[in-house]
Amino acid sequence: MREHRDAAITPEAVRALRTFLDATNWRLIYGLNFGSGSAERAADEAGCVAQEMGDRLMAFQIGNEADFFGGNRFYREPPFGFAEYAKGYAEFVAAIRGRVPNAKFAGPDTATNMEWVDEYAKGRREEGAVLLSSHYYAMGPAKDPAMNAERLLGPSVGLEKQIAAAGRAVADSGGLGFRMTEGNSCFGGGKPGVSDALASALWAMDYMLYVASKGYVGVNLHGGGDGYYTPIETLDAKVATPRPEYWGMQLANRFAGFELLQCELETSANVTAFLGRGDKAVQVAMINKGAAAVRVKLADGLPEGKPREVLVLSGPSLAATTGVGVRAIEARGGSAVLAPYSAQLWCWEANR
Repeated sequence: MREHRDAAITPEAVRALRTFLDATNWRLIYGLNFGSGSAERAADEAGCVAQEMGDRLMAFQIGNEADFFGGNRFYREPPFGFAEYAKGYAEFVAAIRGRVPNAKFAGPDTATNMEWVDEYAKGRREEGAVLLSSHYYAMGPAKDPAMNAERLLGPSVGLEKQIAAAGRAVADSGGLGFRMTEGNSCFGGGKPGVSDALASALWAMDYMLYVASKGYVGVNLHGGGDGYYTPIETLDAKVATPRPEYWGMQLANRFAGFELLQCELETSANVTAFLGRGDKAVQVAMINKGAAAVRVKLADGLPEGKPREVLVLSGPSLAATTGVGVRAIEARGGSAVLAPYSAQLWCWEANR
């Protein structure tokens, strides 16, 4: 039956994507089918995409989570390691370059294997690589009862390992940037009551600012449709609805273009803070991921006078899926009182 066939990517669909990118002022990393596609088919698709996207196109990626292919005979017979991936990758790049001579590439877009990222970093620049990438999910699977809000908002050994490995790969590449190109709070579509709640907003804000302070050049949080972890629900064809995570992303996005540093805090509370310095503004973000209110005294060195803007991210409870949002408040003195499970952003005019 026609309705049961997989959807095809057509030139019309590519043009519709360009219209969407223009409307949102977003740029594009475009993945090509390495799992069950061919180099020739990828070259045809890449030619269409490059023509339609113009400067909206950042790079092509060859495959998605190919480090998992060796465990799935639908894609590849084992053993399938980085050497096998690199051989196929080079064939795809050569075919695409035949259609798009100046094509740029990002990769290897692994699920978890950062050793592949390092190997990719060492030898892909001559093939047009401009970006390193891998994925990150804070926890999972969702059916595990241990995957809860407290775990999400706690420390992550896995994230620290990725940050360290990304730093090595960047150095081995000669300076390519590292971007987390797919991830979210809990793999498999998210955890109800966590991934669609205030907890996800605090996590997203903290995660994005933290990895930015560690040198990541970008983050792509997975979403779409009505999955629990989607930042923007698009199930209704006529209305796009922000989920709680969206508001955390919004506040983190306020630091785009700023020099960003993580702040040292003299407390045992589950609180993080980040300082951003730009040409026209100085900002401080403070995120309280704990159940008790915390007073934060702002250190010397910030601009004098009242901030021009103070924004608060909050909701009725950590598990709240509605009533989560950002509001402006009046600044009072040189300290901030962070309510339980909330965040604040203070912004001053930069001293000239």
